[in-house]
Amino acid sequence: MPEIPEIETVRLHLEHKTKGQVIEQVTVSREKALNVPVQEFVSDTIGQQITDIRRRAKQIIISLSNEHSLIVHFMLEGYVRLFYPGEELTGRPTVLFTLNSGQQLAFFKLNLGYLHLVPTVNMDAMPELDGLGPEPLSEDFTLERFLELLAQRKGMIKPLLLDQEFIAGIGNVYSNETLFCSRIMPERKASQLTESERQKLYRSIRDVLTKAIKFGGVYEEKFSSDDNFTGGFEPHLQVAYRTGQPCNVCSHLIETKRVGGRNAFFCPVCQQ
Repeated sequence: MPEIPEIETVRLHLEHKTKGQVIEQVTVSREKALNVPVQEFVSDTIGQQITDIRRRAKQIIISLSNEHSLIVHFMLEGYVRLFYPGEELTGRPTVLFTLNSGQQLAFFKLNLGYLHLVPTVNMDAMPELDGLGPEPLSEDFTLERFLELLAQRKGMIKPLLLDQEFIAGIGNVYSNETLFCSRIMPERKASQLTESERQKLYRSIRDVLTKAIKFGGVYEEKFSSDDNFTGGFEPHLQVAYRTGQPCNVCSHLIETKRVGGRNAFFCPVCQQ
């Protein structure tokens, strides 16, 4: 599932390629991906200009000129692809937007995910975004705030980082990476972390996510035919999906095991 760096990478592509364009045609092949009837969805999006593209946690909010927004959640398999004029549309999009430039914006595999049409309001008032924890890269996510949140929790640290009510937008890849950079084993209890480890974890969360965004995350699906940016962080992964490969720090082989129902990748030497 895409996490903050992957979703932020998509947001940047959308902002650069589609902001200011007008939706001229809409085709829907899976009504269950919507929250309103197809006819209403089509009538409320055709003729509207894309005015803004924002992100909250793992979701993208595309604002339109009629004071409505599209909230996109890709979940496990979903992705979006931009086709330039003259390019062949491949696959069967869940939702397809044809823009006034002739470009086609295609959302694929929204089987578990969705594309909802909602009134444009403060993001905190959107039901789809209700209950999410703080954004780990926001200015108000300070060390003091993180320590305060952490002090209220006692469970294992890796499942805690995956808890979207604790911190929004972190998933399996970046929970593994931040714990490695913090030198913390994934099954350690939050309540047992030292003050130094807590501070290092906070810095690692922000540093790893920032670097991953800079290099385009690890998403495999390219945004467009000329996209040379998406997925550029994969060579920088330290432990995630590197089972059996040598640690870049100590050369011991990276291991994996189930922690809280998810695969945890770690170095048994570097992490304690």
